[in-house]
Amino acid sequence: MPSHTRRAVALLLASAAACAALAQNVPIATNADDRFDRLDVNHDDALSRYEMDSEILIGVLDVNGDQLVSASELLPLLGPDVTPATAHDRVLVADRNADDMLDEAELARASKMRFEWMDTNKDGNVDRAELRERFLVKMVSGP
Repeated sequence: MPSHTRRAVALLLASAAACAALAQNVPIATNADDRFDRLDVNHDDALSRYEMDSEILIGVLDVNGDQLVSASELLPLLGPDVTPATAHDRVLVADRNADDMLDEAELARASKMRFEWMDTNKDGNVDRAELRERFLVKMVSGP
């Protein structure tokens, strides 16, 4: 399947799941197992790159439809104990053009790096144990 078709299908699945969750007033996943279950759209017990693709993230996180992800849009994904300042710091780490927002290219770069960081056994997938180990953990330490 061509990559653009695979991405379109993945985006459609993720968008449908996100819309269904919003329609049912389902809160964002707050633990590793819940996040894993929501991301594993093909139910193969592994998260592949397309299931963690930046286009999917923008489709799910970009609530105002501007094709950018702000710190306030990222905040719910980071968990209940994360402050707006911490969410802003997370944006700054990946924000290459210094506009305090993440565009698709910046998010693609960041999600690729995060995926590779989470895939500790380097098999090309993130399994449930790997997600549990790295869930809500910052890749870059700092103040």
